[in-house]
Amino acid sequence: MKILLFDHPQDVSQEELANDMLFLPPWRKEKVLSFHFLLDRVLCTKAYLLLKQGLKEAYGIDCNPEFEYVGHDKPVLKDYPHIHFNLSHCKRGVLCVIDDHPVGCDIEEIEEKLDIPLCHFCYNDEEVNGITSNLDPCVAFTRLWTMKEAVLKLTGEGINDNLPSLFSTGLLDQVVFETHIEKEKGFVYSICSYADE
Repeated sequence: MKILLFDHPQDVSQEELANDMLFLPPWRKEKVLSFHFLLDRVLCTKAYLLLKQGLKEAYGIDCNPEFEYVGHDKPVLKDYPHIHFNLSHCKRGVLCVIDDHPVGCDIEEIEEKLDIPLCHFCYNDEEVNGITSNLDPCVAFTRLWTMKEAVLKLTGEGINDNLPSLFSTGLLDQVVFETHIEKEKGFVYSICSYADE
């Protein structure tokens, strides 16, 4: 598994972005330019460039990969169906994971204050109790959120209304997680893959 992380997108200047965009294919440039704000353009650009870097380092593939979409808009590599990847980004970081087996990932910014109504919307009572009793509830909330989103990206389902019951379905027996808490950098990320792969 190849994990690539870019952890300071908010520091990228307009000039650096313009230079990065020289390495994008036309379809990705068009997507980047569809965003109004500089940070959104940076996130979109850096995610693609991390994928290019990872493909070159892990597989010796030096190209502009094209995507196809399956399931609920899960991207797959059009010309390399045997290589699996997933991308995620937030204001504080961009994450790319590449593997020979299906993979899902999520990176999220740690909020300064716990949103209790959102907590009850996303999590079941046991999970809410675990979060609110944690010494750092904002980190606990974010950690669990990244795990849930990573597994939904792994399966290709995407975010749905079943978030509170997601981990009570036996799904946890089928997957493994790798979670990193980068509190000083302000984010948490999780990577999910199938347990038998």
